[in-house]
Amino acid sequence: MTKKIAIVSDSTSCLSEETLTEYGIFTSYLMIIFGENAYQEFKEITPDEFVKKCNAQSELPTTSQPSIGLTVELYENILADGYDEIIHVTISSGLSGSYQSAVSAAEMVNADKIHVFDSRTVAYPQGAFAIEASKLASKGTSSDEILTHLESMKKDTQLYAAIYNLTNLKKGGRLGAVEASLGSLLQVKPIVAIQENGKLEAAGKVRTFKKALAALVEKAKEANLTDEHEIGILHMANEEALDHLRGELKAIYPNIKIHELPLSLVVSVHAGEGACAVSWAKAL
Repeated sequence: MTKKIAIVSDSTSCLSEETLTEYGIFTSYLMIIFGENAYQEFKEITPDEFVKKCNAQSELPTTSQPSIGLTVELYENILADGYDEIIHVTISSGLSGSYQSAVSAAEMVNADKIHVFDSRTVAYPQGAFAIEASKLASKGTSSDEILTHLESMKKDTQLYAAIYNLTNLKKGGRLGAVEASLGSLLQVKPIVAIQENGKLEAAGKVRTFKKALAALVEKAKEANLTDEHEIGILHMANEEALDHLRGELKAIYPNIKIHELPLSLVVSVHAGEGACAVSWAKAL
């Protein structure tokens, strides 16, 4: 007998409400915390509101994975709605404690029915895992087969991001005041990438944001993507860069579907306003 499998994704997948509804994906929301006020990213605070709040204070907001209590409640409600199993696709364990929190919640509810998958990535590639899982589940694929397929997808996903504004890196202590000031003066723009360990780490730096965007496009070009891939362009309040990246990537890959999404607020806490990312994953 085919089991009914629910797919849950952390909000850091950046998937639109339309996409979540289309594929029946449930969401576990990570938190953005300004002082004593906590907000579920995208649900209770928009990217524009996030930027305004960041610019209005000298200290960065903090982030938090969903509480175990909320995750337990989510799992219990899903199972109560008639689902036999759950696959939860989390943000990389190298970026957040969400994976471990979900594992703990699963053990409290029913570890045999709830499978927590560490995507080892974030943003569009993480969302691609959830979409693929949903497609397979709708075809009656078993949870073991879905998890095996998701694991095999990891080698065909990547994300590169360009930092436009060094302010948040300075606020967060990741750049010293002198280094940040010098970097801004010289128009230095860091490039970061998801590594195999699931962490975002430096992948180079260039002069001017125009060159940074060109570097993102070149990374995608060097990947020699096939028509089986899909591309995700992500940005934090930078429509101009989004338009540029879209045009460049469509010229290189005219037959590849391109998703345009806001960058996760959790990532943007450090990446800052104006940051952009180019990512990809292989679809079914």
